[in-house]
Amino acid sequence: MDGDVKVDSKTIVSMKDITMSFSGNKVLDAVNFDLRQGEVHSLMGANGAGKSTLIKILNGIHHPVSGTIEIDGVPARIREPRDTEKYGLAFVHQELNVCLDMTVAENMYIGNWAKTKAGVYDKQQTAQNAAALLQLMGIPLDPYAVVRNLRTAEKQIIEILKTLTRNARVIILDEPTSSLNEREKENFFEIIAKLKARGVSIIFISHFLEDVMALSDRVTVLKDGVNNGTFERGQFTKDALVTAMMGHSVQNNEYVPLSLPTDAPIALELKQLSSDKRFTDVNMQIKAGDIVGVCGLLGAGKTEIARAIFGLDAFTSGKVILFGEEIARPHPDVMIKKHVALLTEERKLEGFIPLLSIRENATLSILKRLKKGLTIDRDAQNRFAADIAGRVTVKMQGIEQPASSLSGGNQQKVVIAKCFASNPKLFLLDEPTRGVDVFAKSEIYKILRKAAEEGTTVVIFSSEMEELLANCSKIIILKKGRTVGMVDSTKVTKNDLMALIG
Repeated sequence: MDGDVKVDSKTIVSMKDITMSFSGNKVLDAVNFDLRQGEVHSLMGANGAGKSTLIKILNGIHHPVSGTIEIDGVPARIREPRDTEKYGLAFVHQELNVCLDMTVAENMYIGNWAKTKAGVYDKQQTAQNAAALLQLMGIPLDPYAVVRNLRTAEKQIIEILKTLTRNARVIILDEPTSSLNEREKENFFEIIAKLKARGVSIIFISHFLEDVMALSDRVTVLKDGVNNGTFERGQFTKDALVTAMMGHSVQNNEYVPLSLPTDAPIALELKQLSSDKRFTDVNMQIKAGDIVGVCGLLGAGKTEIARAIFGLDAFTSGKVILFGEEIARPHPDVMIKKHVALLTEERKLEGFIPLLSIRENATLSILKRLKKGLTIDRDAQNRFAADIAGRVTVKMQGIEQPASSLSGGNQQKVVIAKCFASNPKLFLLDEPTRGVDVFAKSEIYKILRKAAEEGTTVVIFSSEMEELLANCSKIIILKKGRTVGMVDSTKVTKNDLMALIG
């Protein structure tokens, strides 16, 4: 997106000296952040740096120990989320907040449904309004579809569109592009440009450096709960932002494919795998010890295929062959015994148990192995949990910390730790680094590569093309629920992939 939109110097939001603590642990220390009219001001930082906490204070979810918030230069009284409406603030949080049994249109216009002359809900007009906005964004969603039946990526899109249905002066977006493919991002960026032109101000929180570089007029970086720099457009690079976030640069080595024996056995083979209205005649052959990617547009069937392989969802015809053995009816119990692990894209619903500790979550998949008589060997569990959490770089106070208290990225790392705990021979990962900071991503990639070098077969189902190109030897292309080819990742570019899946 071009940066030629003139930014008004008027300050709309000013957060001054914001300090916040949880249970005596200071997570924000005298943080300052301001937002000008008609600008995109990005907020960056590693997982646990305090970004979400700062935004939750602006939203009235948390109340700071000290500090002030001003809107248009006047002290604001924001004690609870509904107080933000009178100031013209609209939020999209990283964790989705949709009404599952309502339609797409009803969610988009919730609280502002169209009404008939008699003053009752006009379902048809609301759907027409939603259809117009969906078309503007280039999103192929049915406004009458029930949200419960949609995928995570589609629910994320609804959350983004919801803010556009309100006449908000300020829109706060927490990881809004994490579920969007490249084409959808382009449409989203166009909407952001139109909002800026109307004087709407946007706080953009993201781990995607490319998106921050494309959108931002300014970038503020938090590190360990303190300001670590505010950069103006034209005065920052990716390396500068990473260094400000992490305190050091992240080494990006040129990708070298794993060297596999010519006689390496086939770890996973799919033969004409089909499921009504989800995918058709899917064929794959993946060698043991390889790292292979699967990509496609929203609705191409990535998630559905991963779930079918693991047995979370049934398929109607075809074969799943694991190390030469056909698994007639895959089921999670069966696949776990066969040393298959699946990291789902539904972290909160399927990945971990929020009220349990890091120790308990990280060892969920190996409780039988930790049994000592009729009970769990607590010492062995403690040692294992501490080791596996350390390997995946979970930022924590200790293994007894509740998983729910972690940042989204650190929660994801706990789920990855749980999967690795079972020593999988085949590891299926659906959007493995969504909501994870750049350094944690690099650590996760190292872990996946090390696992592959030790014999684990890794299949990454991802909409993030850079992730696939940087880590996979081959990439399988999905289009409208069908496999249409496999490419050598060293011989294609991001633009090549976009053309293939489009």
